[in-house]
Amino acid sequence: MDNRQQYLDIAAGQGEKVPSRIVAFPAQPLNYALIEQRLDEQTDYTDGEINYLSENIDDGFFYRCQHGDDELHFFVCLYPRDESYEIRPMYSTDELTPQRLAHANATTQDLLLETLFTETLHPLASYRHQLNFLNIIAPEIVLALDESAAGKALTPEWIRFQLETPDLYPEVESLYVIHAVYDTENDPPTMFWFHTHGLARCGITEVDLVIPSMLESYYGIPDLFRCFVNNSINHRQIKFGEPMLCGQTSSGLEYLVALPFEEGIRHVNQSTPLENLRPLEEMRYDTQGAPNGVFLGDLADRDEYHQHPSSMLFRTNEENPVLETFFKGYEEQQAMMLLRSNEETYEMSEKAKRRWEYFVSMFDNYNQPPVEKKSGFLSKLLGKDKPEETENPWQFMIKFGIPYGEEEEKELEHMWFVPQSRDGDTVYAKLLNVPFYVQDMQEGEIYPINTALITDWVVSFEGDSYTPNNIYQLFSHQQTH
Repeated sequence: MDNRQQYLDIAAGQGEKVPSRIVAFPAQPLNYALIEQRLDEQTDYTDGEINYLSENIDDGFFYRCQHGDDELHFFVCLYPRDESYEIRPMYSTDELTPQRLAHANATTQDLLLETLFTETLHPLASYRHQLNFLNIIAPEIVLALDESAAGKALTPEWIRFQLETPDLYPEVESLYVIHAVYDTENDPPTMFWFHTHGLARCGITEVDLVIPSMLESYYGIPDLFRCFVNNSINHRQIKFGEPMLCGQTSSGLEYLVALPFEEGIRHVNQSTPLENLRPLEEMRYDTQGAPNGVFLGDLADRDEYHQHPSSMLFRTNEENPVLETFFKGYEEQQAMMLLRSNEETYEMSEKAKRRWEYFVSMFDNYNQPPVEKKSGFLSKLLGKDKPEETENPWQFMIKFGIPYGEEEEKELEHMWFVPQSRDGDTVYAKLLNVPFYVQDMQEGEIYPINTALITDWVVSFEGDSYTPNNIYQLFSHQQTH
């Protein structure tokens, strides 16, 4: 049996969802009576109803509840830990210290929490409910693994941060991981295969990117995946074989085209004209005659874990409407600017504004002008008596959406600034970019800008960067700074 019907369903916006599965490790063993008590005491959900799977309560229970007009369903089960099992996740929301891993492996119980993302809610809203429910029934966990996303580790700090502001969703990248496979026979590698795990719970395919050539870096690849996944999730469907605007280069707009992987592997390195693509229902799903052992990600790599529906991404443009591989070379990789949708920009701006107090706290405490370092005797002797400036280890940047155009048709140009000082809702900031549309600003000049125009920000300390998505990491370790 092939995946043809599943692709047709996904294209029609009727893709089947698989359960979203999280396994958590409580610091101390829980019991069902305590979980029931916590569910009785919580106030986030109403009309809660518990139904045990069988007369043996150890089989777990289903929990049905309401959140406003939305009906939610969860499954909870407690298991004794298999003594031979070692917790060693490949992916994690945060760096996992040996101490945390040792603590997790010292626990003796697994808590399974499953839910099926509802049709009425955005997948990120459903995922947030799952995290919230976990925090209600087991607030004392040491660690959790998102089994739907290749066992990605979720730390308690990350979970609590996602729940801090009720109407902010986790970032879309939290729904999946990108697994990078590369050619180990050559140094440097000459072939790459990137693919996701975690998106089947959203009712869409996983995502594939085959690059049968050398890569200087992974730059741009996570953004490309995010662009496609966001579009697919927001539209609740995937339009296979149709160009989707994804970015631009100095020569024009760039588009991506998604094909079922069974069809896609036949077009790698073929420069197939778009007009020659078959309709979705006529594409080849039997894999007969498909490349096998030619490049990473072809039929030879499709084991039982990689035979599910997946969208293989190709690049095209209006000037040359054929299927090409993304990121053929380093210069091309750097030259492409991937675009964000209006929905993405709005969500990013909301997070930056709602978590602005984090930025303000760090800026007010650590932003200092460069300090002049006095020259020593040897420097003066050598004639180098000009004072040196010591660079502040803390760096701050803010992205503002600056209006331009006619009053009734104003648009925003998003540019990065370095804040110099602030006064209430006004930030005095130096422009880092060369404006493309905004005509009354110049690179290097300082301007007063209202915080209502914020779309993003970054705090950097000793090589690490913190954004509205991970600023909690800086605060959780602030005492070491």
